[in-house]
Amino acid sequence: MSQRLRTAAAVAFLGLAVAGSACLSAPFALAQQQAEPAGATGTGEAADIETRRLQLLQAMLAEPDNLDIAFSYAALSARIGDFEAAISTLERMLIYAPGLPRVQLELGVLYYRLSAFDVARQYFQAAISGPDVPPEVRERVDVYLAGIDRAEEPLKTSAAVIVGARWQSNANAAPGDRSVTLNGLEFLLGDSAVSQSDANAYLAATAHVSYDLASQGDLLEADLLFYGARYAQLSRLQTEIAEITVGPSFNMARVGWDDARLGVYAILGGVRLDGANYSGTLGAGIRLAWLPDVRSRLESKTELRRRWFNDSATYPNVSQRNGDRVSSRLAYTWFMTPGLAFRGALSGAREETDAADQTYWEAGASAGLRKTFASPVAVLERPWFVDLDAGYLARWYDEPDAGIDARRSQKDDEYWMRSTLTVPVAEDWALMLAGEYRRAVSTYPTDDYANAAVTVSVMKKF
Repeated sequence: MSQRLRTAAAVAFLGLAVAGSACLSAPFALAQQQAEPAGATGTGEAADIETRRLQLLQAMLAEPDNLDIAFSYAALSARIGDFEAAISTLERMLIYAPGLPRVQLELGVLYYRLSAFDVARQYFQAAISGPDVPPEVRERVDVYLAGIDRAEEPLKTSAAVIVGARWQSNANAAPGDRSVTLNGLEFLLGDSAVSQSDANAYLAATAHVSYDLASQGDLLEADLLFYGARYAQLSRLQTEIAEITVGPSFNMARVGWDDARLGVYAILGGVRLDGANYSGTLGAGIRLAWLPDVRSRLESKTELRRRWFNDSATYPNVSQRNGDRVSSRLAYTWFMTPGLAFRGALSGAREETDAADQTYWEAGASAGLRKTFASPVAVLERPWFVDLDAGYLARWYDEPDAGIDARRSQKDDEYWMRSTLTVPVAEDWALMLAGEYRRAVSTYPTDDYANAAVTVSVMKKF
């Protein structure tokens, strides 16, 4: 299998993994969304809210017993994510109006959003403990109490399925020029070795299972990823990829590191191409997730994979790529405003294979933005998302490929840009439209290519 096709398969699987991680949420977060969908707040609106908050704060200091002013301040604080300010304000209100159900209910909601379920349950139960509780209040409390019950169950599951269609200008990631120079001689590539456009239908699925080990927040976690694609013309690209990871994750608060989890896991995976087994993977990894503050998230992982390749009629010379791959990735997300998030990542890898000309170093970087905005379509009430991403990947091979250039080792520089629009159409359904451009510049003409792709898909969360 060529570097081109290997890259295409890796990109497809990476896209699945990213989509899956974005789609899957913890059960308590899903329950929160079901109970009370959050609205989008743009940069200008956030500034207006902050100005209004300052005005209300001054008014609240002048009239500390004015419950309407205090409640408005708490509501705006919660809207921009300042839950601590909202909670402290509402708890002060209970001093002036003990047992006020309206305040108890909102305190329960805020503690629920902070995952402090024991405190949230106390406030919810207090809100419906008095006489003449309005039916709408009781219904709202029942939804949250059910969400708490689900969050406290030891076994939790979540999943997402994406079905879509993709068109690519260069589906086989091949050079556009039929004439190439190999070892100083001119050659004409065959039809299958030059770029060909094609369309494909695909199905991607992710599933996450976690079990609470009842030991200071430790979990046993398993993730399943699957990707399958069927092409209209290029049957040799028919793809099935599956991978499962399983292992414990530990709550690092036990060592004084709050809001951090460390996980170790085993990896088992396989790839089929054109109806035949192509490769298998066995490995292990370690990952860290940390929330330094309420506006940022840091994630890292390092993996060791042993891979075996199987020769087939379509890919007869891939077994020489048997070997080990060590890779690391560090990703950072910063929630700049409630409606705008920045993300960046650095990655590196070393791949050792039986063939020295297929052994290489790899390094990459990417950056992106997610903008959340109010739906421009009246019948679709949920906020929309736009993602803009760009990245760079470089590879340096250890030794030359004597069949292409016996004097110079291969060096690749790969650039890509992607834009995705996500339109939630229901509580757990969304439409996605994506466009991508990828350009690989290689010292080997057989691996120099450009590809543009357009994807339309539907996502269902469970």
